[in-house]
Amino acid sequence: MVSIRRIRVSRLINSSIFFLLTLLQMIIVSWISISQVPDEGSEFAFTKILGFYISINPFSELWFTAVLVILTGGLQILLLAFLVNVVFSNKNMIQIYPLPKKGVAHSPEEEQLVNKTINIVSKVSTRAKIKVKKIFVYRKSVPNAFSLDLIPIPFLRRPYIVLNTNVLEILSEKEIEAVVAHELAHVKHGDSLFRLILSIPRLFLNLAYIFIYLQVLTGIQNALFENFRPIDALERTLFLGLIYIIIAILTKFTVRFLYTANRQAEFLSDYFAAQLIGSGILINSLIHLGQRSETMQILYHEIEWLNSLAGEKKPSADFMRNINQRFPRTQLNEDVARELAPKIFLEEKLDQLMAAYGLKIDKDYQDQLIMQAVPSLLEKRSVYFDSMRENKEVLTPSMLKEKTIDWRSFDSDESYYLEAEELDNFIITLLSHPQKMVFENELLQTQEKDSDHPSFRTRILQIYKIFHLQNYNKILNQLTIQKVATTRSGGDLPIDED
Repeated sequence: MVSIRRIRVSRLINSSIFFLLTLLQMIIVSWISISQVPDEGSEFAFTKILGFYISINPFSELWFTAVLVILTGGLQILLLAFLVNVVFSNKNMIQIYPLPKKGVAHSPEEEQLVNKTINIVSKVSTRAKIKVKKIFVYRKSVPNAFSLDLIPIPFLRRPYIVLNTNVLEILSEKEIEAVVAHELAHVKHGDSLFRLILSIPRLFLNLAYIFIYLQVLTGIQNALFENFRPIDALERTLFLGLIYIIIAILTKFTVRFLYTANRQAEFLSDYFAAQLIGSGILINSLIHLGQRSETMQILYHEIEWLNSLAGEKKPSADFMRNINQRFPRTQLNEDVARELAPKIFLEEKLDQLMAAYGLKIDKDYQDQLIMQAVPSLLEKRSVYFDSMRENKEVLTPSMLKEKTIDWRSFDSDESYYLEAEELDNFIITLLSHPQKMVFENELLQTQEKDSDHPSFRTRILQIYKIFHLQNYNKILNQLTIQKVATTRSGGDLPIDED
């Protein structure tokens, strides 16, 4: 398909530009010398800028830079190995295939879930012609999945697939197959190795920039405390600000290409999964994953707000873990999360008090106390957000809803699955409102161009466009006609033409 070919070529171009720009910065950094005093014996010209002497030597020990790059590569691999070890040694990370000879194994209650997962991964990997060495489930209430394959060479590769248990709980079997197919696509494309290779020069530059900052800070310190020259210290502080701005601009500009390449890797994996399992199934799996993530994000925000009422800091990781265990593991409604948050919060607080002070309170009496307090907390929350509506910088729940498109409003048979016609209507509405997102939490995140992961809205539209191009163009044409008619009558109708 033309769109896929364009994405593949664009990904290669973006990653190449990132690599070349990073390489250029590495060369410049190795050429430039910053010192507090002029090197009079140097054969290379130098200039004084805000209290520092800058010289450029194009032949400055390039072999040393090459050695540093190699060492940085080794450091990056060690950091990755450490991170992998931390993740896979987590007590909630369970290897289910093959069964581990030592370490944590799944519980008898999880036997059915484990067998189901192994069967699904085996089925999809056979269809994809990719052999998976190890399968893990991660006991977590947030839906996620990832793959790892750092040596994509026949006979040496050892691809791992990890699925959070919540993915297995909220998705249908076909939708789980779509998620597995997406992760296998990352294995097929060698994305783990690709990211590692591109991260090495980036790590080198970050370390080099830290060294430059330390040089400048040392110069400021010397001017203040050794030479007692406050004017020089001021100049060098301005130099530090100038360096920071230049590095920030260069980094932001360069990283954009890497983020774009990573987003395109997601599109390619989506394409592979949709081709293998079905575009409608993949889109519905994305919607359900996004909805669960949305619900959990809302729960976190509500608990943080409730915690702040007592003037306390953010709740601890243990506290939130216990909250997650109390929250229904298949709940996909953010409004329910807002309603349940006070009840779950108070239950956990009461449990902590009873455990800390040896209190014994009858369960029925606990429930009675909590149910008395919940309405007032919900009312307080409502008043709080109503008062925030005047502050345009704060997005209240009602304002967030106005900026999103609820996919459930298109689910006419309330099956929690968008069939073909329902999906068409959903896409029409998405294209009609280019400024609206599918989920509230994506409105609070950084702009998509500053992220290495595309939004659910973008992924859904991309899949639909590739597999239903004729219908996609038909919708755009209809919206264009409506826009022309609306414009002539004095109105305006935005259209997302991407």
